[in-house]
Amino acid sequence: MKALRFDNFGSLDNLRVEELDDPRPRPDEVVVRIRAASLNPNDAKNLLGHMEGTTLPRNPGRDFSGVVVRGAKEMIGMEVWATAATRVSPGRAPSPN
Repeated sequence: MKALRFDNFGSLDNLRVEELDDPRPRPDEVVVRIRAASLNPNDAKNLLGHMEGTTLPRNPGRDFSGVVVRGAKEMIGMEVWATAATRVSPGRAPSPN
């Protein structure tokens, strides 16, 4: 898989696209093929070295949406989104009552 990544703090020039091994989900996890992602202010702060506790290397893009491609059978093909450390959520908004 391709991933945006950095392994040094300090500049946006440190961002690069790398080829990584495909992730292997644990029993309670899924793998999502990302269709859209964004870099938010916390991603930039991490890259610039302004957030304590950041581990390297790091893949920015905490906000994303996509399609489940591995994991529980009932979730395969489901459109999902997530932000920061939230769990993956179905892509369709609830209907108003």
